[in-house]
Amino acid sequence: MAKTKTKGLTLTKATKFGRAFVKYGSIFLVVMIFGRIIWQASIAYWKATHPEPPPPPTRNFGQLPDIAFAANQNQVVSYKLELPTGNFPQFGDRAVVYFMPKKTASLLDTDVAKEIGRRYGFTSEPQLLNETTLRWNKSQTLNTTLELDIINHNFTFMTDYLAHPELILNAKIPTAFDAVQQVKQFLSSGQLLPADVATSSGKITYLRAVGGQLKPAVSVSDAQFVQVDLNRSPIKDAFPIYTSDGSTGTIHAILSSGLSSNGVVELTRNYWPVDYSLAETYYLRSVDAAWKLLQTGKGYVANSGTAEQAVIREVVLGYFEGEQAQLYLQPIYVFKGDGGFLGYVSALAANQTNPE
Repeated sequence: MAKTKTKGLTLTKATKFGRAFVKYGSIFLVVMIFGRIIWQASIAYWKATHPEPPPPPTRNFGQLPDIAFAANQNQVVSYKLELPTGNFPQFGDRAVVYFMPKKTASLLDTDVAKEIGRRYGFTSEPQLLNETTLRWNKSQTLNTTLELDIINHNFTFMTDYLAHPELILNAKIPTAFDAVQQVKQFLSSGQLLPADVATSSGKITYLRAVGGQLKPAVSVSDAQFVQVDLNRSPIKDAFPIYTSDGSTGTIHAILSSGLSSNGVVELTRNYWPVDYSLAETYYLRSVDAAWKLLQTGKGYVANSGTAEQAVIREVVLGYFEGEQAQLYLQPIYVFKGDGGFLGYVSALAANQTNPE
């Protein structure tokens, strides 16, 4: 009798098929896993080496006015570039510009100004110098004058301290830290300490009186006065504020504890508020382009230094704040050199649609 063939899936075939499925399925799974990893790595590499260009600057302030540097009286015969790295630093292709609101006059300005005068001990009726400026005088140990702008509250506080050499001999010099704190406390007493100045570290210069004028002291022990210069804290904790001469702060004070109960014998507040919530981005010109402008006399020399040739050692990005009110706080390139040289060039590209 002939044997009949078994049709269909047998146990042997099922086992063989199952093993093949597991084998090739595992290989397929491994290939898929590594393929996915390689694919993702390739995409990441491509994005890293071919980044999408950032969106263009916002530029919603429109065309910005040129920075109003002071009349440039400093002259430089020639320039020489000697940077430590041999190359200009890079600051990216854009920077932030901030709006500086202008305070408008109100009917209460005079009353508010008189209250500020009272906080500083001026109780008499002030003299009206012009439409926006009041002046007080008082005579105590030192003859003292306060001139205050009733709208923006910038002021000058002056005493005749140099006319009293007998008092200067007994003057005590505050430490650098104490001097800065005394200036801030003086402003706070008039409720005139801005928040972005309250955190400033300040710059200290030791001085002495020579022939009725203040000169740099040879040493701290030789000093009779401490000069304190405060600017607003660096923008984004990285970009310092620079004034017209690169030295005098928006808050400028002279102190000598032996001459005044609060230590302040002279103080000028020349501060203009910034609205940090109203900010727009603008293209920067290249540092190389700024360097060429400085060389051709199209920059601003804040300090020509002590030599005829300006040897530039450092370039930084900062912001310029002048003595007069301005609409925007704009970035500048600052060229620093030997002998105290300091030169500024507007950092914004002249052509915002086709930056330099």
